[in-house]
This record gives sequence, C-alpha cells and structure tokens, in this order.
Amino acid sequence: MANRLYIASANAPLSDRFQEMLDMLMTGAAFGLPTTLWLTDGCLNALAALPANDSLSQLADFGVRCVASETAAPGYLQVEKLSAATLRNLSSDCQQVLVF
Repeated sequence: MANRLYIASANAPLSDRFQEMLDMLMTGAAFGLPTTLWLTDGCLNALAALPANDSLSQLADFGVRCVASETAAPGYLQVEKLSAATLRNLSSDCQQVLVF
C-alpha cells in the first residue's frame, strides 16, 4: 500500500507546478515513504512530445512506483499499466492523494 499517491494530470508537464511535484516525490522517496505516481493519459501524451526528462526517468531508481492506465500510449517512461478499477482502488487505499 502506498502512503502517498501523486496524480499527474497536468497538460503542461515540466511546468513549475509539475517540477514541485517531482521534488516532493523525490523527497518522500529519500525518506523511504512508499509513494506512487499515477501519470494520466493526458500527461503521458504531453510528455511524449517533449525531450526525455532525467528526473522522471530516475523515479523508479528512487523507489517511486509509476503507474498509468492500461490504455496509456507507450513512451520513454517505465510505467506499470493498471486497469481502471485497480487505479480507483489504488487511490482509495492511500493515506494521502495529491493531484497536480
């Protein structure tokens, strides 16, 4: 179970707000907090149009679980694809849900 679930719904990834979310993810991971990042289809589509981002690519190395819907388009990020029902359950099972 993840203590924190971050939902990246931004259509403007890598904005200041998005970067703030990445910083929060890395800080939590540095303290060993179980953390999951849900990249929505819209966010993944926007990221696909941008050059690869090192911070995003390194999340798994820091222990952040990255998930997306099973309908998400493939991209440069390694994400675990989950069904809609599993994603809903994931959000209800977390102690804290943050939407960016």
